[in-house]
Amino acid sequence: MGGNTIPQQRRGKGKKVYITPDFYFAGKFSLRPLDDKEKIDKIKGRVVDLIKDKGHYSPIAKIKFEDGTSILVPAVENIYIGKEIYAGVNAPVENGNILPLKFIPDGSLISMVELVPGDGGRVARTSGTSCLLVQKTDKYAIIRLPSGKNKNVNLLSRAIIGTVAGSNRTDKPFVRAGNKYYFKKAHHKIWPINKPTARNVADHPLGGKHKRNKGGMTPLPKYGYPIKYGKYGSKRTGRRKGNL
Repeated sequence: MGGNTIPQQRRGKGKKVYITPDFYFAGKFSLRPLDDKEKIDKIKGRVVDLIKDKGHYSPIAKIKFEDGTSILVPAVENIYIGKEIYAGVNAPVENGNILPLKFIPDGSLISMVELVPGDGGRVARTSGTSCLLVQKTDKYAIIRLPSGKNKNVNLLSRAIIGTVAGSNRTDKPFVRAGNKYYFKKAHHKIWPINKPTARNVADHPLGGKHKRNKGGMTPLPKYGYPIKYGKYGSKRTGRRKGNL
């Protein structure tokens, strides 16, 4: 590969330095596999444990159902160990229960929303997040994402009623750089990230002692180069001179 390689290319498909060590995480979030019990009636479960896991930003609720299946989902607010959880079309509309969007009232706050029925939950999973069920039509349900955008979702997609707990997680400052380092290390994130001119020659085109006062790289054309750094496709560079 000619030219300068960007960091994503140097990492390749992933090495131990860059892969998230999920082998010591509690597990993956997922709703219960969709079956006839939920499509026709409901199934009863119970919260057996609340878990704090470094692999997830929100507390985890472990729910065990009557048929022996267990799932890990983000714990919603006001949930506790021993609380009864129901999943299905006939489940009561209460905090923590799992229902299709078709049977949830408009204006409800929901989390762990499925984009496709049976995918296990894809939206509003991190701490303090929720979606607003704006309204339902004959074909789909309109939900407002945490970003503020509206999205059309299948009426049979399931969701958990309530907001994910831990909304004040980001209020606590890191204070020390060491705390931030171990926070990033849990997911094998590269931190701290230096500015390009302070890096080594091998790490960036602007790195190295002899390039420090170069005054910026030569502007690159907008098309034809697979690697973009510095100024590229710029209409003009430098200080403006004369009358504006």
